Amino acid sequence: MTSAAELVAAGYIGTTDGLVQIRETVGDPHSGPGGRAYACTLAGGLAFEVLPERGLDIGAVWYGGRPVAWRSPLGSPGPSAAAREWIDRFGGGLVITCGLDNIGPARAGLGQHGTHHDTRAYDVVVARVTRDDGAPGVRIGGTVDSMAVFGRRVRVHRTITAWCDDPALHLTDTIVNDGAWPAPVAVLYHCNFGAPLVLPGTRVGVRAESCNRREPGSVPDDPTTYPGVIDHVDEAVWVYTGLEATDGWAAARVTSPEGLVGEVRWRTDTLPYLFQWVFPTRSAWALGLEPANAPMWGPERDCEGAGVPVLAPGATLVTEVEVRFSAPQG
Repeated sequence: MTSAAELVAAGYIGTTDGLVQIRETVGDPHSGPGGRAYACTLAGGLAFEVLPERGLDIGAVWYGGRPVAWRSPLGSPGPSAAAREWIDRFGGGLVITCGLDNIGPARAGLGQHGTHHDTRAYDVVVARVTRDDGAPGVRIGGTVDSMAVFGRRVRVHRTITAWCDDPALHLTDTIVNDGAWPAPVAVLYHCNFGAPLVLPGTRVGVRAESCNRREPGSVPDDPTTYPGVIDHVDEAVWVYTGLEATDGWAAARVTSPEGLVGEVRWRTDTLPYLFQWVFPTRSAWALGLEPANAPMWGPERDCEGAGVPVLAPGATLVTEVEVRFSAPQG
């Protein structure tokens, strides 16, 4: 099959909009206050949406005509006029950023999973770009603040990039402490998959020294195989430590019984933990793979500072996450 880069080089394409279609939508209830979203469709690759009203996170994603990102039964929770629990606003999407003030359960006056996903991005730039090999693509960048009048001064400068004929999303965050004092920075990338990628028997492969479950429950204690549907509310959460990395990158691979594959990759120098969330309740049915830089439970969590790295004044932390898809040929 002729690639997008070859079509451009041969002069067959009059406008790159024919290969990289980007549309800004307004009034989309899934994307939060103001309802803005960027819907991107790439030749030979993915269709996905980026949500500037939701911390420039990634919402719905389709690959080969199949939905691959989990969507919550809440549908479109929208903004909240009053304080509510994070889980009451969890509408799903491929990548939901947790932090930067807290990840995991509420603690020390900080809400569950922090405020990033409820913060509007600004200085957003959307551009068509060309890779060195001629492949066209899209890059969306913007800034999301984690700030308080009487507190922290942390900014996240985010870029999301995708290319034609390359079904992957590349997310890079440059996190900067613009304050004059140290700031704790906790970050977790809640990568969420659903059916038809997640089915009974879907396999999860992670190379790590240890894998420990948070607490026992009715969900089988087997992180490698997704269980069958249950008709009550229960979940299982595991943490992987001692992640095996190749050239600094670890990976978690999800393979459906039909051969559809999703793979999360991330740099372990800044994200040394991986959490796995299994929620097999009927009509909820989710799998989360969550690279993170801090613990969500255990002795470190119980210590002062909860095991969260501290960013010095003027210092920068760069995190990188990639989500890639593939399917059987034919």
